[in-house]
Amino acid sequence: MTTARKMIDISSRLLFVLFVLVSTFVFAMFQGGMVSWTIFYIILPFIIYSLLLFFYPMSKMTVERTIRTPHVQNGEKLIVSLSIKRKNRFPLLYTVVSEQWAEPEIVVLAGEKLKRLFVFGFRQEVEWEYEIEKIPRGEHILQGVKVEISDFFGWLRKTKFIEVENMILVYPKMTGIHYVPFNTQYDQGTMASPLNIVKDTTMATGVRNYQSGDRVTWIHWKSFARTQTLMTKEFEDRRSQELFIIMDGRESKMFEELVELTASILKEASNHQADLALMTTGPKPSLFPFIQSEEQLHMALVHLAKIKPANEASLADFGTTFQHGGSIVLITGNPDGPFIQSVLLSVDNVESIICMVVVKRDDPALQRIEEDIRLAKSKGITVHLLEQKQFSDAFKEAVRL
Repeated sequence: MTTARKMIDISSRLLFVLFVLVSTFVFAMFQGGMVSWTIFYIILPFIIYSLLLFFYPMSKMTVERTIRTPHVQNGEKLIVSLSIKRKNRFPLLYTVVSEQWAEPEIVVLAGEKLKRLFVFGFRQEVEWEYEIEKIPRGEHILQGVKVEISDFFGWLRKTKFIEVENMILVYPKMTGIHYVPFNTQYDQGTMASPLNIVKDTTMATGVRNYQSGDRVTWIHWKSFARTQTLMTKEFEDRRSQELFIIMDGRESKMFEELVELTASILKEASNHQADLALMTTGPKPSLFPFIQSEEQLHMALVHLAKIKPANEASLADFGTTFQHGGSIVLITGNPDGPFIQSVLLSVDNVESIICMVVVKRDDPALQRIEEDIRLAKSKGITVHLLEQKQFSDAFKEAVRL
């Protein structure tokens, strides 16, 4: 409602209250008698309250919002609490507070939970907490809070929108995956291990004589202080696998499951110190070439939280990103010829590709998908068919193929 319409509405309501006041007074004057004046005096306090409510300054009201579940995943419960405050103790009767979300889908999902009736009374503050079950993945905007106050009979109503903006990011659901490194890969026709030896610098296992090229941070200064001989810390060696994950960003019935599987693999592979890269296809493909720190992983997960399906499936140039060998994990729900061919154009060795196709067994389109899978296999691609309930064993199943 525009400001002009609000002014017209509140003015018309004020005129109605004044009309009731004048009407009852005139009736009592001309009719006379105890009954007429009794009616006037009974209704007079309600009219006076309505007039005082007209001048009540709603601009003094403030709202504080707290997101009780700041890190929530797709399908989980969102809990929000509100605190509505005012500076005076003017008695308020019927106060309706309602949350204003930018997305109509959230309003439909939450239903009546986004609205609450309060009887303020003389209190200066009221609190309210509500929950939204199964909040969907994405970036959701809370615009503000609408507060409506009313008199006894609803003759006079005033509405105030208090802008309190919050952005809620709902991350993809992440399933625990049993991470198993892929056994063998090929690098331009030559057998090569996808596992790289990296130093775990958080765990020193001993010391040795300093050698040219050792990092200064690896020097064991305590032994140097005792012996005046440079010694270098020795660390535990850990194996790290190179994984380049490509998620099909095209519109699909299984799009949410694709995002879930991609996020789950990123999270689990990162926990096992794999060297990761991520690409999502679309009109403007997004590329995260180095995911090695918590901050870089967080940026990739934020992207997966915000991503929306697209009609196109173009790829970014990832030749420089994927140049040391390793495995390409292609995650799709539609391994059709054009999409697979666009991937093959950017990859030198087909054997490095492991395609995970997310499906539903009762999907009528499964027969066509199986034909596309046979075509992909004929080109040398390893293909693994997955349902959502099989996500936890996705790597185990791929290793067996």
